[in-house]
Amino acid sequence: MKRNENHAPSPMKEMARVKLAGFGVALLISGLVLLVYQAISLRSALTADATVQADMVADNVSASVLFDDVRTAQETLHSLRNVPYIESAGIYTKNGKRFAAYERPGLSRHARFEASPANVERANGRFLFDDVFVASSITQNGKTLGSVVVVATTTQMAAELLHFAVFILAASLCALWIAFVITSRMSARIAQAEKKLEYLASTDPLTGLPNRRAFYDALTERLQRGAQGCARAALILVDLDDFKNVNDTLGHGAGDELLKHVAVALKQSVRVADLVSRIGGDEFAVLVAIAKEKAEGIRTAERIARALARPFDLPRASIVASASVGVSVYPDDAADVAALVSSADIALYAAKSTGKNAAVEFHSNMTVEARRRARLETELRKAIDEDALSLAYQPQFSCRTGRIIGVEALARWVHPIDGEISPIEFVPVAEDSELIVALGQWVLRRACRDAARWNAQPGVALHVAVNVSARQLRQTEYSEDVIAILADSGLSPHLLELELTESQLMANMTAGVEAMRQLRAAGVRLSLDDFGTGYSSLSYLQSFPVNNLKIDRAFVKPLPQAGQPIVTAIISMAHSFGIGVVAEGVEDAAQLAWLTDAGCDIVQGYLMGRPMPFERITDLLRNESEYEDSEPLI
Repeated sequence: MKRNENHAPSPMKEMARVKLAGFGVALLISGLVLLVYQAISLRSALTADATVQADMVADNVSASVLFDDVRTAQETLHSLRNVPYIESAGIYTKNGKRFAAYERPGLSRHARFEASPANVERANGRFLFDDVFVASSITQNGKTLGSVVVVATTTQMAAELLHFAVFILAASLCALWIAFVITSRMSARIAQAEKKLEYLASTDPLTGLPNRRAFYDALTERLQRGAQGCARAALILVDLDDFKNVNDTLGHGAGDELLKHVAVALKQSVRVADLVSRIGGDEFAVLVAIAKEKAEGIRTAERIARALARPFDLPRASIVASASVGVSVYPDDAADVAALVSSADIALYAAKSTGKNAAVEFHSNMTVEARRRARLETELRKAIDEDALSLAYQPQFSCRTGRIIGVEALARWVHPIDGEISPIEFVPVAEDSELIVALGQWVLRRACRDAARWNAQPGVALHVAVNVSARQLRQTEYSEDVIAILADSGLSPHLLELELTESQLMANMTAGVEAMRQLRAAGVRLSLDDFGTGYSSLSYLQSFPVNNLKIDRAFVKPLPQAGQPIVTAIISMAHSFGIGVVAEGVEDAAQLAWLTDAGCDIVQGYLMGRPMPFERITDLLRNESEYEDSEPLI
């Protein structure tokens, strides 16, 4: 029993044999497919050549048939003796009588019988290696005089196919021999592969840097040894800004090349003794030994940020790979690995919050802010579930009539302990989590309900604008949810306007445009918010089925003293596409006057009205209704 086990083939060898057998079967099937394809191609070429010969004979014998010149027609047919694949040919009159014929010596009577117009269609249904029959009409001045039938042999085709089969067989045997050689060396390669796997277990294969596991092992070891005898060590976390856009616009190949360049730049920015690692998709970590003062950590982080904020030459483009950098120092900011990583991560979040492309050092108050964000997230979720939020509505006015025509819904949160919390604080908290979806649904549901109550009044047609987040737009059933909320509230779809930003749409353009088309088909109005601050491409504008463009307040603020060309161009461009223009952030009368003269359609801002609760909008509508003949509100 033991002897049998010693002589039994190893699982790896057995697997190699199975793979070799599978490779042989695959070669056999591939060879057969190629042979069939080659046979069909050769027969098609033979048919085409025979058709050319038939057409040439038909062109040359039209006069002979017309004047009943059999001898000349016969001579024309005999010219086919120089074409090796032509077995026979016949010229037939219009009534099917044979006028002249050519037969290669040795042609059987059966083949001669089939070479007639009546049998051409039936002959074409023969097998692959049967003779080819083609026919060509003999015409003169548009009048059909008869036909030419040509029979081509497949003997030469079969010989060529045999040569091709021999070639395939030789190539397959050569491939099998190569596969056998490779299989015989598999044991050695497996040993090499095991060594490589051990290397990859601790190394990022793309950049060659230590991976997350290896980095945290080294970090733990260095902290235990007191950062190689130094009093301090700095942990620097690096996160590339907008790396997803590189993958989306240039492809993942370009993204990989960028990561390689970043890895090299990071290693060049620190000392040889410092540890650089790739710990995530576009995340890197650097462990720096600090000789003297804590400030060395932030200086190194700033040097890294500057090194990455430069163009990197990729094969297809030059990319500026700016990064957000967070740094924490051991033992000043944390006494163990977990706390040190958490502190650096908090600093990294603060760097991203400052507008990216920045290096931020951890401070103890950041922990308080991080805890506040976590607490706000929990309590915001509770506020949404308990309907503890409210909406304020900023009125929108028509520049043509001066009347209120719509409102923009804005979420408000009055915390039971902290008091009123600004949307500038709680909306980013919602954006950083899945809460933004629930918040967006709550705002939409409440806004539709309030708008339905306003529009229930006689003579009122007030649309409500609701902002949509990128996460909402990526929901596969978002369009259906909007339509269901409209149905529940009783609000007409054309009185709802959803506001989206260019950056949201560009993050997932295909899904975004499809959702917009579904909503437009349902009658919902769409608005492109913050226009001019994102991509602002005409090609994108043509793809987005929007009703309105909202000019960002950054372009409205300098009016009328500056910025007129940009705003004028936006208004003109939007109108050329049949799209309305809304200007937000209008705060003084001079801005309003200039926008009205420039052809802007709708305005909103503190000049006309600050965000106000439901009741104030109701009073505004009632006053406007009571004084229809009075001066407009703007």
